[in-house]
Amino acid sequence: MADEFSTAWESFFRATRRARGRAIGPLEGSSLTLAQYQLLEALQTAERLPVSELAASAGVAPPTATRMLDALVREGVVARTPCEDDRRVVRVALTEGGRDAVATAGRQVAERRARVRDQLSPDEQAQAAALLRRLAAVLEDEL
Repeated sequence: MADEFSTAWESFFRATRRARGRAIGPLEGSSLTLAQYQLLEALQTAERLPVSELAASAGVAPPTATRMLDALVREGVVARTPCEDDRRVVRVALTEGGRDAVATAGRQVAERRARVRDQLSPDEQAQAAALLRRLAAVLEDEL
């Protein structure tokens, strides 16, 4: 059973990496790539967040987030403002165009997720949801 799990695990993550590789360019109808969307996704529900929080929510290192944000500032998607209480902290907010870009990218991501989900039966969807939640919890505890 352990070998079967390992084989399935590796197969799933190889498929995930290939799918991410195919999504290198901007999402259809959006100016954002999948990685940029994942970095900015948390700003859909927060007016402004520190770079460190954006990096953590996207699962990237703060220097990586900073490099990505440099490009997004140049493109007018986000604006940076220094924190009044702590000069070391920089907060990031979406511009009006950035809000539109994140909303468009979010719809594309949701549509892709729905296409994957819809290939599963309702029972398989329920099983997959439960297993994905459980695996996420296990991974959080392990790392």
